[in-house]
Formats: sequence, C-alpha cells, structure tokens
Amino acid sequence: MIVLKILLYILLAVLGILLLVLITPAGGEFSYIDGKFSYKVKLWILNLMDSEGGGLYGWWKKRKANKKDKPEKPKKPKKIKEKKQKKKKERDKYEWEDELDSIPVNNIEDGTSSAETSVETIENEEYEPVSDSVEKGKDKKKDKNKKKVDTNEYVTADEDNSSNDDEKKSLSDKVEFLVGIWESAQRPLLKIFKGFKIKDLYIDFVIADEDAYDCAIKYGKYSTLVYNGIAFFSQLFTVRLKTIDVRPQFGVSKGRWDVSGKLYFRLGTLVIAGAWFLITYLFRTFLPEKLRRFRMKRKMKKSAARQK
Repeated sequence: MIVLKILLYILLAVLGILLLVLITPAGGEFSYIDGKFSYKVKLWILNLMDSEGGGLYGWWKKRKANKKDKPEKPKKPKKIKEKKQKKKKERDKYEWEDELDSIPVNNIEDGTSSAETSVETIENEEYEPVSDSVEKGKDKKKDKNKKKVDTNEYVTADEDNSSNDDEKKSLSDKVEFLVGIWESAQRPLLKIFKGFKIKDLYIDFVIADEDAYDCAIKYGKYSTLVYNGIAFFSQLFTVRLKTIDVRPQFGVSKGRWDVSGKLYFRLGTLVIAGAWFLITYLFRTFLPEKLRRFRMKRKMKKSAARQK
C-alpha cells in the first residue's frame, strides 16, 4: 500500500508539472531600435536567454567556461606491475616426427617432382574444343528463352480494364482522404495560429529622401505594406497594437525604422488543436466512410444472392 501511494504521488506531481508547462505562456520580447537588435526568451517569468548573454543559458555557458579555465590537478602516475613471463618448456619430439622432418619434398618412389606430375596430369586430360562449348551454351540459352516464351500468359482486354479501374479507384480514394484531412484540419490550424499572441506592437517608421517626389512614392509604398500587412496578420494571429506611426520626412537622406513587441504562445493550444482535429476527423470523415463502404458491401451481397 505504501508503494502504491508513493507511485500515485509521483504520477500526480508529473501531471501537475505537465499542466504547468502547458498552461504557462512561452515567448519573449524583440526590438530593433536605433539600428540595434535585442531579444529576450522567457518561460512565464523565467528568463531563459537574451541578447546580452544573460538568463539561464548565459549562466550555464559561463559556468562551463569557468570549468574549462580551472587548471586540472596533475594525476599521479600509476605503478606499472611487471608481469613475470613464464618460459615455455620445449617438449621432446617423438621418433615419427623426426622421420617426417627428414623426408624430402620430391616424390621418392618415382623420382619426379610434384610440378612434373601436375604437368603430366594436365596433358593426359582431354578438353573439348572452344567452338563446341560455345554452341552448347547458345543452345541452352535458346531452350531457356523458349521456355520463358511458352510460360508467358496473355493479358486480355477485360483484365486491362479492371487494372485501370483499380488504379482510378485508388487515386480517388487518396484524393478523398486528403480532402477529408484538409476539411477536418482547417479550424484546428486556425486555432494554433490564433494561439500566437503579438502584444504591445510598436512601429515608428520615418520615410526619408532628399528628393520630395521619391520620398512621397516611398511613403505610399511603405504605408500600404505596413497597414495591409498588419490587417493580414491580425486575421491569422492575435495582434494587439500599441502605436503605429509611418510618416514622411523630406530633404533628409536617412530615415528611422523602430520596431518592438512581445510574442507569446501556450503549448496547451497544440494539445487542444490536436484533440479537436482527431475528433472532427473521426466523426466527419472516418466513421461515415466506413459506414458507406459497409452499406455498399451489404448491397453487393444482397444483389449476388438475388441473382443466384
């Protein structure tokens, strides 16, 4: 019982940590002001890393660098133990071993060497001429080709039509499957995109040019891009504005491009969107398709029974 209670407490603690990770927003801050880019990555209140080398990641890097800088203590040399090499005692040879060593390599009875005997055996062997062997090989290949031609089955027109119908059915099934996935994934995807929250968006653009005509054209282009882009992104993401200011400045060569904001996202939205997608796909496409196929098979069986 005590062991079960400990396991239950551990499971509850793990579930609590997972819920905290899913609920807490992860994101950070970004800014580009006066030509300097800075960022900060956060997990709720915790500062994970930033452009100045702070946060948990910066602390870990500093700690790692300090460990490398510390001089390592010299290790004491280990004493090498000398292994005593045991001398192998040479055993006495038997009489038959001495006799074998004294026998010469050449054949004693015939008085001829092994090379001469091998030459005689090669001369005594009978070989067929090359042309006969090539002709036999060709005859064998012809017989094999004839067998292959005889065993080939002819494909009828009905079989061709059935194979084409099967290919068309498989393509239509794949297209229907992809369409069903897209239809069931539209709203969950929009839920994920809306989960990205851009807060306190600050835009301060000064469009400058020495020529008034060019400055006016640039101002028109950049203002349309900025406002239309914000309208498009606000449809996909959750955008909360702080200030947006785009203005021209004539007779000046250098402008200003200042942007800042905060981006947050909760991991729980991914879990909710995934569950939503599975439920919609199950009840919208998967189960109705299974029921339709089951009804088709049932009708086919009934029609076949009537014909009999």
